[in-house]
Amino acid sequence: MSFRHKILTAIKMLGGFTLAQTLTKQGLQVLCYHGISLQDEHDFQPKLFMREDTFRERMAYLEKHGFCVLSLDEALAGIDQKTLPPKALVITFDDGWLGIGTKAAPVLKKYSFPSTLYVTTRDVTNKVPVFDVTLRYLLWKRKGKVLDLCSIGLDTETIDLSSSDERERAACHICEVSKKWNHIDKQTMLLKLSETLDIDLNLDKNNPLFRLMTTEQLAQLPSDGMDLQLHTHCHRLPVNDPEGVENEIVKNRSILEGIVHGPLQHLCYPSGKFHPSQFPLLQKLGIKSATTCLSGFNYSNTERFALRRFLDGENITQLEFEAELSGFLELMRKFRQVFQGS
Repeated sequence: MSFRHKILTAIKMLGGFTLAQTLTKQGLQVLCYHGISLQDEHDFQPKLFMREDTFRERMAYLEKHGFCVLSLDEALAGIDQKTLPPKALVITFDDGWLGIGTKAAPVLKKYSFPSTLYVTTRDVTNKVPVFDVTLRYLLWKRKGKVLDLCSIGLDTETIDLSSSDERERAACHICEVSKKWNHIDKQTMLLKLSETLDIDLNLDKNNPLFRLMTTEQLAQLPSDGMDLQLHTHCHRLPVNDPEGVENEIVKNRSILEGIVHGPLQHLCYPSGKFHPSQFPLLQKLGIKSATTCLSGFNYSNTERFALRRFLDGENITQLEFEAELSGFLELMRKFRQVFQGS
């Protein structure tokens, strides 16, 4: 057990979590999830993918301990009207990974928990695995090997895949080269790489790994309480480029309007990257709220275009999850802010 876990265990036993819950009762918590693992994705990127059993444990905890899970619209109205119930919480998902529909949605339906899924649409329409994530998975999968980039049609350079830094450097280089490629060229590269590394990925045989849901699968989710909202088309929201921002939102909204009914007025920033200069344009485009990857609770004075979330993943232990939901870690963040500002 780490020192951090020993401290959190002691604080919980002494009633610190219960006290923190009272002190933070006016705050709204927003949970953020990405993918639910279909195979070994949680070992590959535990921040991005979570085991189905872990997700079940999280939702069972919310039910057992009386958290009030609200839709995003209900929660924002509660903040505005100062009528939030105790333990108010919103569940969100980013991107639209296949496991959200096949693994997470049935669990949420069991508990009648509403949720919001922010969908990025390019790879939904292309119907191919997400390139950059699949690329990194292949390099990770053969982390004991050495890769000659020449074997996949790139520079004559040898990459030691046993080094995480070298794997990331190779991935960044390949992603940079691929910026001018179309989705077919990218899939061809992934097939070359999987063959070179002797990995049976079967990209051309509808392997479910690293795929987003289809339009048909997405269309089924609202009936089970999952609201679909905006996450840009190409998973990017450029700064100092109003036309680029508008194109991303308009394209994203246009595709989602063909899948679901209802207003598309909430946005999640791709990778949590945003700038306050974007807020007026988002408002002009009919956006009413936007979520970030910044940790913290949300209050009546929280900027609606910079809502905070807790990023839960397989890298977060159950004790850390409980510490966050109790408000204890929120109080620690506020204490640090006061201490650093003094």
